[in-house]
Amino acid sequence: MSRRDEVVGMVRRGLNFAAIGRELGISRERVRQIYWGRLEPQRSQYRAMLRTKDVARLLGIHINTVRRWGDVGILKSYRIGSRGDRRFRREDIEDFLERSKV
Repeated sequence: MSRRDEVVGMVRRGLNFAAIGRELGISRERVRQIYWGRLEPQRSQYRAMLRTKDVARLLGIHINTVRRWGDVGILKSYRIGSRGDRRFRREDIEDFLERSKV
């Protein structure tokens, strides 16, 4: 059974999009997209960027080192949201790796 069939069946049983989302572990908006047939994933620009822990895994360094390098400018980082979370572009990390090979 496809995800869309599952969602349609749940709607027929009387569940709303929010309840279906909670049950499936996805957002209400994503349930709506599946139900109406818009199956392409919606990726925001922030999702396309790497989180601090992702960069730490890629580089094999501690997460606090990534934060410190971002603060001093060794790694180019972007602050997003009201909390000021750090995000890193994959291209910037690849450039850093190329520079560090020399």
